Amino acid sequence: MKVMLHKNRGTHMKNHKVEKGCILAVILFVLLCIGGSFPVNAKETGRGRVLFISSYSYAWETIPQQIEGIKKSLGDDVTIDYKFMDTKNVDTAENVHLFYKSLSYYLSQVPAYDVIIVGDDAAYNFVLVYRKIFGNTPIVFEGVNNVSKALAMDYNPNVTGIIENQTYGNTIALAKKIYPEAAHIVAIVDNTVTGLSARKEFYSYKDEFPDLEFSDINASEFSQKDLIKSVESFDESTILLYILCSNDKDGNVYASAESVQMLSSRAHIPMFSGISIGMGKGLLGGEIVSHEEMGEIAGEMALKILNGEPCENMDVITDSPMTYCFDETVMKRFGISRSMLPDDAKIINHEETFMEQYGKVIRITSVIGGIMVLFIIWLVRDNMHKRKVNDTISSLNKKLNFMARYDALTALLNRRVFMEDLQYRIREKEPFGLIMFDMDNFKRVNDVYGHNEGDAVLKEMAARAGALVDDIFEVYRLAGDEFVAIVQSGQAEVIDSYAMKILDTFKIPYQIAGGEQYLASSIGIAVYPKDGKNSTEVIAAADHAMYKVKKNGKNSRAFYDADMEEQS
Repeated sequence: MKVMLHKNRGTHMKNHKVEKGCILAVILFVLLCIGGSFPVNAKETGRGRVLFISSYSYAWETIPQQIEGIKKSLGDDVTIDYKFMDTKNVDTAENVHLFYKSLSYYLSQVPAYDVIIVGDDAAYNFVLVYRKIFGNTPIVFEGVNNVSKALAMDYNPNVTGIIENQTYGNTIALAKKIYPEAAHIVAIVDNTVTGLSARKEFYSYKDEFPDLEFSDINASEFSQKDLIKSVESFDESTILLYILCSNDKDGNVYASAESVQMLSSRAHIPMFSGISIGMGKGLLGGEIVSHEEMGEIAGEMALKILNGEPCENMDVITDSPMTYCFDETVMKRFGISRSMLPDDAKIINHEETFMEQYGKVIRITSVIGGIMVLFIIWLVRDNMHKRKVNDTISSLNKKLNFMARYDALTALLNRRVFMEDLQYRIREKEPFGLIMFDMDNFKRVNDVYGHNEGDAVLKEMAARAGALVDDIFEVYRLAGDEFVAIVQSGQAEVIDSYAMKILDTFKIPYQIAGGEQYLASSIGIAVYPKDGKNSTEVIAAADHAMYKVKKNGKNSRAFYDADMEEQS
């Protein structure tokens, strides 16, 4: 499995710049020696066609940053087209299906693309579910938050990219350094899926900072007046961390810039941040994900593919490119000096000094001795060779681990992992729901269309079910068209909601042999410990329930009832 930890892209970029500067100096030295007698021929970048599919609309603040990074890497020689799913405004299955129809027709009318770049989770999920319309075109993803889902496809030789991880630990540590007397930290969040996920991430640092009292302001539960009043009440004994504020109790919906401007203008302390959205609008800043650099990395991967490098040779980058970013206007407002911040921090709204403006030019014009340059290049290449050997060994180990845990056809967790997880929960006596399901009349698909089409249907079925995975729901493949899911809850209504979601995935037609067909599923549900005291009993109960559904007409769900065994 091709996975690489991108621990310090900033350092890597600096080393790359040093090496590039060294090479340029050697070229300049040679040209000066030969008096420019010979022409220099530059290798022309290969042309190609790239399609960028975004999860959101162009109006979403991070999208222009991603596109700018992609364009910076690909340059003017590559044709780039754009498609926007706009799921921030319309997040429904119907919207996804309509987008699929539109894109399918579009792709049938234009020349084939050489690379597909997808931005954020919705677009990534889309290409996994509808992989067939892209054929074997290489897929490069960026901005994907679901790490397990991104890595689950890492075995695919035509898929690679960079994952987005948002962390707040370094920002909190820096805030504590600037305000050492602070005893409280308050995060501004909302009730959106993104906001709740970020809230969970925020509280995960509670043990790391025991001298801070953690709390939050949920903007969705405050009126605008009370929200502003709360922010105005804080003094330097509190660290204020802005994460997300897209709506309030009054029904107001805010763009990030609007909420940042509204709150920062009333706050008596600086608002730190762990995201790039809203920078330049009143946030002080912090360690943030660089969406432009993330797009640039994805563009670099796409360019390598256009130039002939196999996609399977490119490691998935699991650590996002992070950068410290601060607004000098806010720094001046609250008396925060540059010396309090990390040396490599990016400062926006900054008035550059003479050395900052021309220091790079001065450094480049300094002539480096040719022998030292060649020696440095040799050291770099030798180090790269050693790292490549180590990466190969690491990749083989990870591939073996993947093969032991994941199903080769669907990339879902396999039967062995399912039994381990099931037995663990029973040992811990944790209540859970077991959902067993398969595809009705799947044998007919194999018999009529062949096993290749049957395998394609299983992959899509797995991708749809896998898209439902979250903190309490996990899906596994047992064998054939038999799947099972564990819901980490003993509440029937919670378990049933996931069973309904599985049934809902079958409302979208499957692509079989060039046409669309609607398929169905039978679902049996058992609850531990009510329906069984051990793994054998719980599995048998879910199987009895599924058999009952099939016997009663299929395409439905049923909870296990002891009477089922007597009736069978």
